Amino acid sequence: MTQKHQRHLLLYIGLAVLAGLSVYYLYRGISYRFLQEDRLGPSLFNKQFWYAGHVFLALPVVFGAPLQFLPTLRQSMPHVHRWVGRAYVFGASGAALFATYLGATTEYEGSRLSLVITGLLWLFFTLAAWRAAVSRNFVAHRAFMIRSYALALVVVWLRIMYDFQDYLFFYVADVDMRDATREWASWVVPLLVVEFWLSWLPQVRSNNSFKPKPLRGSA
Repeated sequence: MTQKHQRHLLLYIGLAVLAGLSVYYLYRGISYRFLQEDRLGPSLFNKQFWYAGHVFLALPVVFGAPLQFLPTLRQSMPHVHRWVGRAYVFGASGAALFATYLGATTEYEGSRLSLVITGLLWLFFTLAAWRAAVSRNFVAHRAFMIRSYALALVVVWLRIMYDFQDYLFFYVADVDMRDATREWASWVVPLLVVEFWLSWLPQVRSNNSFKPKPLRGSA
């Protein structure tokens, strides 16, 4: 197996794992928000519409995003890749706007700023990826899509941190403080990892070291 095939195999496995986790935690989120009493909101336009709209718009993100990163689909069926991308941009942009509103109006005051920043960054990364694709700047398009997908998975990171909070946040005894810490860590940590991989590590590995120009008149 060539190195290229090995990278593709790891990519497919990673995307399959992320897709599986997304479906699982989407199911858990729907069960928590829609199937338990007093979780959805008091009326249609007081949270209910916004929660339902957010989940509906997130569906093309959950099922479409992994397809966008498949090299075989992008190369052999570019028209399918473009249509899935359009569905992702529409769904992610709407879901990000709904998430921003829900974050700004949540009853948990310590989570409002974190959720609003998450929603706005997700919206910006998504629109930036679309704009780069329209401009045929595919290097920037790929980078912004990765950033957008990392923030689209915030609910997954958040739930994982909740399930393992006794190990990850053992040093935080207060329950409310743990909630606020998870809200920040769920998007800050993945985004830092993505930026390290996309931007920082390539610059560290770069062989283009700085070489000062010789002074005029010097040998």
